[in-house]
This record gives sequence, structure tokens and C-alpha cells, in this order.
Amino acid sequence: MDAVLSHGFAGITIPEVAQRLGVTTMTVYRHAATRAELLGMAWERVLHEHAWPDRNLPWRDLLDEYATAVWDLLAEHPGAATELYTAALPARMADLYVDLASILAGQGFTVPDAVLAVDTVIDLAVDHRHGVENLMQTAEDGRDTALRDRILVRWAPPDSSEGQAEPQRQQSDQSGVSPRHTDFSEPPTDSPNCRDAFSRAVRAELGMATRMHPRDWFGRKLALVLDGIATLRED
Repeated sequence: MDAVLSHGFAGITIPEVAQRLGVTTMTVYRHAATRAELLGMAWERVLHEHAWPDRNLPWRDLLDEYATAVWDLLAEHPGAATELYTAALPARMADLYVDLASILAGQGFTVPDAVLAVDTVIDLAVDHRHGVENLMQTAEDGRDTALRDRILVRWAPPDSSEGQAEPQRQQSDQSGVSPRHTDFSEPPTDSPNCRDAFSRAVRAELGMATRMHPRDWFGRKLALVLDGIATLRED
């Protein structure tokens, strides 16, 4: 497993593992029948050795800390979220689901709701990290541009050039005024001016979300989900 972890999950092959270990590929295949199985074993070890947060916490803090811990762990191992996205659930992760859901069941959730809550926040962490890894990939058309940067251009107003989008945002940040704080107190109308104002505000917000550190944006998503989970709890 050291060979996988030292190389990283992204793109590693069994021949590469064999070369790092100084053995034949058949030797590796005796321990792992497929590449997916090999990566799963490596991830199982990561989960086993990780120092997980305290479990003696109120339900919201518990889900917040564990979902964030999963996100951070995936971030520490680039490529893991993508490579393991379709893999079977590791035994250690299955145990974690059971443990967390059992704690929630003891804090006022029905068992079905406890399972739903745990599955939702862990899925959110894995899905978000998978999306982050995709966004940070280099574009495949030969240009040395991350997909994230190209998406930012899509959020610029239609009448803006690529070079104008970023300075506009910087000016907004420096002034302390952003479209998310624009006063839309008047009832929405179907006028072109109103639609344009909302469109520009939404584009600016989407640009802000794309530029924000992924962990911060994940935290905002997680908080929203936890607010919804709170409505399931039986007092």
C-alpha cells in the first residue's frame, strides 16, 4: 500500500506499483486481482490510520466534523475522490456509517432518518471533492488552462470580455459592495432591465462561488444541508 500512497491515487497502474516494489506484476495480482481492488485496499488503510474527530458531540457538530474530515482526507490524497467514486464502499467507511447513524438515533432521530442524514452528508463530501478534482483538471484541448478558469469565463456577463470579468469582480470586492447585497426590494417584474439585473447578480454570485476556496464553499453547502436535517429530529 505504501507504493500506492507514495505515488498518489490518480492514474497509478499495477505495473507502476510492481516497479516501485521491485516485483513482477503477477506478484501484485496475487494480493489484488484488479486495480480497483488495489486502490480500495490503499484507501481502507488511509481510513484505518486516520485520527477521526471525537464522537461524543451533539448531532450537528458530529455530522459537521465528520463530513469535513472526509472532505479533508480526500483533499490530502489527490485523485482519491475520482478513482474511488465508483468503487465498493470500504469496510471501514461502512462501519463509520453505522456508528454515526447509531449516535444520531440516540439523539432524537428515527433510524431511517439517521441513516439518511449520515448518507447525505458523507455523499456531499465525496461528491464535492470529486467535482473539485474535475474542475482542477487541465483542459484537454492543449491549452494550459484549468477547467475551473474556463468556467469562470462562462459566468461573465455576455457583454464582457475574458479580461474584463476578473477586474470587475476585484473592484467589487475592494469596494465592499457585491451583487449579492444588491437591493432588489422592489417586486420582480418581467421587464428586460429587471431580468438583466438579476442575471448579472446571479452570474457574479456564481463567479464568486467558483473562486471561493472549495473547502469554504463545501462548508456553506454542508450548513444548508444540516439546517434541513434539523427538521427531521424528534425533540
